[in-house]
Amino acid sequence: MENAKKWSVKDVITLVLMTVLLIVIQLGLNMVCMVNDFVSMVLSVGISMLVCGPVYFLMVNRIRKRFVSLVYMTLLGLVFLMMGNWFLLPWFIVVGILAEIILWKGITPNRLTVSWTLSSLLYNGVNLLPIWFFWDTYYSFAVASGMEQSYIDAYVQYYTAPGWVIFILIFTVLCGFLGSLIGRKLIQKHFKKAGVL
Repeated sequence: MENAKKWSVKDVITLVLMTVLLIVIQLGLNMVCMVNDFVSMVLSVGISMLVCGPVYFLMVNRIRKRFVSLVYMTLLGLVFLMMGNWFLLPWFIVVGILAEIILWKGITPNRLTVSWTLSSLLYNGVNLLPIWFFWDTYYSFAVASGMEQSYIDAYVQYYTAPGWVIFILIFTVLCGFLGSLIGRKLIQKHFKKAGVL
């Protein structure tokens, strides 16, 4: 099986570089979206999943080994750990394991679509876990990092209202799915023809 072969130095370098690219895109978009509470709270995760979907497809297709998703999610969790959100490390490890289970029998466009769409849904743990389980930790972090009370209030407003939570989850899943479709098209029409894959 192709994704059961040994890792090469090139694979490791590719994984590290593309993981850094994904994390920079995600954190960068989150920072840009913070200019508006609605965009930040409701749309930012979905936008990130839409933009990062094609990069994820390219990364997994270039390396074609097991544990790519797990390593990516673990490194993402470590970034959040360094930012003070320790509980997101185990969360993203679980997300990575679920992605690996989906891809275990082979890397196909359909499995990659399911993997990224599920990961997009679960990425909402970044916003939902703090308010559901770790509010004291999050609030201390928010105040210490200089967040305005109005931003924290908006966060509570959006993530405690069932209607908004449902909308956010659906929007994120749709964006992740659309990002997957874009990734599939780019790989088929451009990357394979260009010899990147």
